[in-house]
Amino acid sequence: MSVVNGILKEELERLERLQAKYSAMLEALPKGSLRKKKIGQKIYFYLVSRKGDRVVTEYLCQGDSPKAKSFEEQDSKRRDLKSKVKGVKEDIAEIRRSLGKFARK
Repeated sequence: MSVVNGILKEELERLERLQAKYSAMLEALPKGSLRKKKIGQKIYFYLVSRKGDRVVTEYLCQGDSPKAKSFEEQDSKRRDLKSKVKGVKEDIAEIRRSLGKFARK
């Protein structure tokens, strides 16, 4: 059982490093969600986020602006990273449960 315990501990350390890396990458991206609104014939981009208990909407640019593509890429990357962090947290919880089972035996 000690071999399995060692492997689980190594995997836990790897996942914790990965979680820290993903969290640091998330911190570098803007907080909030990108929203597109069509007003008339034009599309406008807004950043929707929370400030305390309030929801704040901040205008970013028009849809035909060169910055719009950058904002869409950042939002896509943020969503992907949040999904990865969630998966890593679930894996960490499962390994900790497994380590607890081996400790009891």
